Amino acid sequence: MTQTQITKKPTVISNIRDLADNEMTLGLYCLPCDRWGEVIPQEWLDSGKPNINYVEKNFKCGDCGETASKQVRPTC
Repeated sequence: MTQTQITKKPTVISNIRDLADNEMTLGLYCLPCDRWGEVIPQEWLDSGKPNINYVEKNFKCGDCGETASKQVRPTC
């Protein structure tokens, strides 16, 4: 690597605060219900909910209780 090359650091996004800081949302999909939900990170934090590690967290469907699939999305 030459001195003129720029080394880029990866962006690590593993908790709700990271999502908010990087203008991302967390889409949640329940396959049995064929239903999408969405976590808006700043609203989550503003409501007093904890800054959890969303990667390790299992989100449950509010209708059937099944574990939802997660999808990180840009807000724009």
